[in-house]
Amino acid sequence: MNYQRISLSVLMLTILFGQCALPLEKRRLENSNINTSHLDALYAEKLVNGDTVGFVHIYSEYPDYRLVGDDDEGIACVDDASRAAIFYLRHYQITLDQEHLRKGKMLIRFLLTMQAPNGYYYNFIWQDGSINTSGSTSRPEPNFWAWRTLWAFGEALDVIKNHDPLVKEIRDQRETLVRKILSEASFKRNKTDTAMGVTFATWLPKTSGTDQAAIILIGLTKMLQQHTATDSIDERTIVAFMDHFAEGITLMQIEQPDSLHDGAFLSWENLWHAYANIQSYGLLLAGEELKDPHMVSHAMYEIDRFYPAFLKAGGLEHFFVRVENDKITRYDTKAFSQIAYGRRPMIWAALKAYEMTEEEKYLTLATDLAEWFSGNNPANVPMYDPETGRGYDGIGGPDVYNKNAGAESTIESLLALQAIEKYK
Repeated sequence: MNYQRISLSVLMLTILFGQCALPLEKRRLENSNINTSHLDALYAEKLVNGDTVGFVHIYSEYPDYRLVGDDDEGIACVDDASRAAIFYLRHYQITLDQEHLRKGKMLIRFLLTMQAPNGYYYNFIWQDGSINTSGSTSRPEPNFWAWRTLWAFGEALDVIKNHDPLVKEIRDQRETLVRKILSEASFKRNKTDTAMGVTFATWLPKTSGTDQAAIILIGLTKMLQQHTATDSIDERTIVAFMDHFAEGITLMQIEQPDSLHDGAFLSWENLWHAYANIQSYGLLLAGEELKDPHMVSHAMYEIDRFYPAFLKAGGLEHFFVRVENDKITRYDTKAFSQIAYGRRPMIWAALKAYEMTEEEKYLTLATDLAEWFSGNNPANVPMYDPETGRGYDGIGGPDVYNKNAGAESTIESLLALQAIEKYK
């Protein structure tokens, strides 16, 4: 265990500092320390809805890491395919490896086949390639898998050449999805509500889901950046919608100086959870694009205050807050389980803060957050294996960790390390 810890720490140092002296072109062509082997093993292709597409198996179980599905959901989902597409497309930009580009595009084809008649997306497919159209985690509704598709489409349009026929398909579907989002009556609300004395917005996904709202901000930021004269949705409409969602997110930020939770964005009502905690990254991207210092300052407040407190606490899984004697206090605080998806969004936000400010403290913060993968965690075990490319499924407590290596854990681990590699 100690040897593994040291070996991965060396890898992290290589990722963080080993590229600095290389010419840019050589770095792009030859120098990436990210191991895609396990993700490549999870990746497969199948005929879905009349088209051959790429997908990612959801589970890979210890000790032989066989690929398994879920009897109630299926074998693969949009949630994973969208993030895997983002990874592969970004990795193509780093390595110029055509296979990474091909897999990224095939995963985008999977997303395209999953759009439902109502404009949203089914999430899961079954073993035979048929679409799970009725499962509670697969129905075409305003939920995570639609927003991740929006995000992945934007990433794809940054990479795929304009003459590729896939570009028009992506743009057409994105426009359909965004029109659906803009027409949602619940997103047009302006009222607030309270839970345990804490005020929350009611116009975000699932009423007050700031995590989901932040992913939409990311996708719409990309759409603004990629706007052309032929686009039929007015940019002003998109900007107004982004402002409205950003207002809801910032409304749910805790400001309680001298507390661990100072700066945290609540995820839903009076609950904070680590997974999908991407509010700061979304606000930084949107704020930079819209030249909105209010969005940026709220994001920086969380990064400057809550992220270091989160690290000092050894990581957290969730907590609730309530107002007592005009003070916001925590209750039902849980440290476990800890997963890669609870780290990667913070790492991305810290790195974006570094990009925007050039202040080294944010690169250091991102590196400290990423050391969770190399064994600086409550279980004292590496949660990413550089020899196989596996990202492990989570830490259940001190000396308790899950050796399975499913799609989400592996993709989130790779996205985190890929981002670290990019900035050094």
